[in-house]
Amino acid sequence: MKKSLLLSVAASTMIMAGGDITPVEPVVETTAPQTASANSFTDALKNGKFSADMRLFYMDRSFDEDKTGKPDAKALTFGGIMKYESGNYYGFKFGLAYFGSHSVASIYDRSEGVGTSLLQPDGDDIAFLGEAYLQYTLSNTMFKVGRQRLSTPLMNDHDLRLLPSVYEAAIIQNKDIPDTMVEVGYVKRYSGFVSKLSSFDDQDTKWGKDGLGYIYVKNKSIDNLTLRGQYIKTLSDTDNTGTTVAINDYKYLDLKYTIPVGTNTYFKAQYGGNSYNNADDSVLLGAKAGTTFFNMVDVAVLYDKISDNKFKAVESGPMYSDWQQGYGPYEPSTAFGGQIIVRPIDGLSLKLGYVDVSSDTSLLVDDFTEFNLDAKYKINDWSKIRVRYSIKDQSSASEALRYDGIAGNGGREDRDDFRIIYYMNF
Repeated sequence: MKKSLLLSVAASTMIMAGGDITPVEPVVETTAPQTASANSFTDALKNGKFSADMRLFYMDRSFDEDKTGKPDAKALTFGGIMKYESGNYYGFKFGLAYFGSHSVASIYDRSEGVGTSLLQPDGDDIAFLGEAYLQYTLSNTMFKVGRQRLSTPLMNDHDLRLLPSVYEAAIIQNKDIPDTMVEVGYVKRYSGFVSKLSSFDDQDTKWGKDGLGYIYVKNKSIDNLTLRGQYIKTLSDTDNTGTTVAINDYKYLDLKYTIPVGTNTYFKAQYGGNSYNNADDSVLLGAKAGTTFFNMVDVAVLYDKISDNKFKAVESGPMYSDWQQGYGPYEPSTAFGGQIIVRPIDGLSLKLGYVDVSSDTSLLVDDFTEFNLDAKYKINDWSKIRVRYSIKDQSSASEALRYDGIAGNGGREDRDDFRIIYYMNF
């Protein structure tokens, strides 16, 4: 009943809201071109920019309580990112940003909010210095060090909740080669999935004691074709105690080809994988194709196949079939799906997606179907609303393993997610 009421309120808001309407997506931070240098450091400070990316976020995650005893997770939080970035001073600039997610008026118990990842694992509010970086740009080369958001296929800000993930990293990005961007980086710590850790703990048990090094390349030199590739390597095979970490490297390559037929017709393909230190390597293969009808309806079909071992990204969801399930690493499986995006009026988009994932292992963890609704509407120049709802239905065999009372025997319970997000950008 509560979900139905909230969904009705959200839908009414979308229909009745006024103002100019244009399509909208969540804010994604990109590297801006170098601007004219200030004459003094004081001028650079005065030329800096303050911004606020704020959100009111409601989430309800429900399980089959009668079978698992796992309580539903509910939270209503407010917060976001308040940031200052200085102006350019002889190629240098710096940025500082406060990240926060705060429970609203104790409407829900903090223990209920833990499972939403909108609060810390102990139920406390999230509040920390999320970005603190120094950046230097010289011609076509940019250097950036400190706490920052990354945007690569296997390691990015994964902005799925109120806050994105951020990294303690040093990167160099170069665009000297025509139509090509090359980025190399080093990462030691990060704020965890959607910054719910916020303490930037050492990730040595996953990444090795010396952290990760990576190279990322993006090329658009061929008409209608975009190529991306990333390779990430653990710089040590062992953690701080000398124990060998599971994964040695992370690999990814994809392409998008715009087909000159119809409207926005495209074909995508992806390859990925991991080298394991003491196990078989994993392989990911995928494809996606889509087009647009009547300038208002986008349709797409997709396929993903994981073989030999679990596929793992550092922090991202690169698979075409990874819309909402949010789990990882992903066990060997085969996935088919499709999606439709309808834009009935300017600024309103309704995406419907369906995916069928069949596990290729006896554990049957990733063995489910999932329906997903993602509705977005811009209210005015500074605010927008988004409603997301997903139904994740495990197979009967998967549920049987989950409820057989044997720990580690596999399977997983059904899960429904409902979210309302109100964005305010200043």
